[in-house]
Amino acid sequence: MTTALIPQINIAPLFAEDRPARAAVDAAIFAAAQEIGFLTITGMPTPSAIDHTAKASLIRLFSLPEAKQRPLWKNNFEPANPNLYRGWFPLHSGPTLSREGYEIGPDIVRALPDHSDDLLYQPTPLPDEADLPGFKAVASAYFLAMESIGLVLLASLSRSLGIPETIFSSVFEDGISTLRLLRYLPRHDLPISDALKATRGEHVDSGLLTLLAPVSGGLGLQAKNSFDEWINVPAEEGSLAVNFGGLLQRWTGGKIKATEHGVMPVDRERFSIPFFFEPRPNARIEPLPLPGIESFEPFLFGDHLWATTTRFAENFGLLHLRPHKGPYQDPLAPNPNATFL
Repeated sequence: MTTALIPQINIAPLFAEDRPARAAVDAAIFAAAQEIGFLTITGMPTPSAIDHTAKASLIRLFSLPEAKQRPLWKNNFEPANPNLYRGWFPLHSGPTLSREGYEIGPDIVRALPDHSDDLLYQPTPLPDEADLPGFKAVASAYFLAMESIGLVLLASLSRSLGIPETIFSSVFEDGISTLRLLRYLPRHDLPISDALKATRGEHVDSGLLTLLAPVSGGLGLQAKNSFDEWINVPAEEGSLAVNFGGLLQRWTGGKIKATEHGVMPVDRERFSIPFFFEPRPNARIEPLPLPGIESFEPFLFGDHLWATTTRFAENFGLLHLRPHKGPYQDPLAPNPNATFL
């Protein structure tokens, strides 16, 4: 395996006033977005917010005893809890019994709009400060750092596409991005078939932009390049892996590539901290003002998000709990009925 085709880009100029340096970074990011749909980045403005110490502080969550976990479980696993969209999904949430996770929303950094009719705005249940001192402060700083990085990356792509930066930035006002903490068990310990143990779980993200930090020295992540080869995604401390989702590919008429990726089986406990950069639910997604772009029926982002997230095991069977709030036809068809473990 080689990492040669996954470029690493120092994005520090995106936060500065040096226009020629910024233009060079814009060109490098756009080339990666068009050619492989993956890159790794360095040069973030607040490295201490997302460094090894911060990540170690966040994954302390998984050391909580079950009695402390259970109040954070989602409603479909603990009916006494009110939270359904945010919170914890336990190990038994999927048929492989291989992972558990905890999902944090933007309420950790700001007040949410009053949309009691939309479960996508549900607040995040947080652990007691006495159980995990400093957890909320670390998670808040991490969330804000990821938002700032996501915004400059989309601004960079806007300049390269030749569209106003406000098209992307405006849909993220009151956005509902998700910071997800994940713990995976060693696959050789799981009650699943040998064939399933050997799979990467390859997929294309359904959204716009994902930022992934290495935890405990690695990602285990591989991406498929333009030659249909699986290559390792670098995982240096102080870097982030960036990949673009199917919705961004569709929104840009294929000018930005969504790449199939997955994680090779590992025989040790593994942690992952992806950040999914997501607009507000009522953001209208419609064809961008790009020449020759293929048209599609406009839809609301929240309808797309709920339709896709309820195909994952931890949310399977919940689609009916949030009826679409506008006309919606899956923009990532032809496989709208796919389910994910």
